[in-house]
Amino acid sequence: MSHGLTPFAVSLPQIRKVIGSRSKSALRELREEFEDELEEDREATEDANSDDDFDPELPLDDALRHLIMDEERWDYEGAKYGHAVEMICSFYGEFLPNDRWTGMQLAWAETVNDVLVDVGVPTETFSVLGHLIHRGPPIALPDIDDFPYIGYIAQAEIPDILNVLTDKRLKDIHHEDADSIRDSIKQIREWLETCLREKYDLVCFCY
Repeated sequence: MSHGLTPFAVSLPQIRKVIGSRSKSALRELREEFEDELEEDREATEDANSDDDFDPELPLDDALRHLIMDEERWDYEGAKYGHAVEMICSFYGEFLPNDRWTGMQLAWAETVNDVLVDVGVPTETFSVLGHLIHRGPPIALPDIDDFPYIGYIAQAEIPDILNVLTDKRLKDIHHEDADSIRDSIKQIREWLETCLREKYDLVCFCY
């Protein structure tokens, strides 16, 4: 199965301010922006619920409303809330080029992660798996049992990460896919450089 890592340069203080703000105007703007996707999801959810004898599925529109209006969240629908957070990041942030991180197997992320360890990048400073995929969302959500995986890097963490993702370490990579691994790491560096320059944080969603 093919996966991808979707990065956004965002202001986490702004995202945290919007979520729980009870702003009807913010909810209206988000609904207008994602009208087609929300309607498609609602139809699919209604179809699923009509045939489901178990816990009902939560429409994405309702998940978005729960987050913005600070309503009670369904504890078994973490994935829907994760998707809603992605919508919010997309609306308030900037999507970053991710051609080196699409159409991949999760094993590729593990390979890049392991290579960074091999060349001496401290995992407490930066880890592909630990920071970009499995760190968890930057706001409190119900547990997500499936996709999306969510990770983030705060703006204050970026300088230390760039300091360890050096050209010297990239040159020290000895692997049969060394060139592709370097390109993947360089794209992460580009994300971080963009965030640092524009005073943003980085949030990633993996499906």
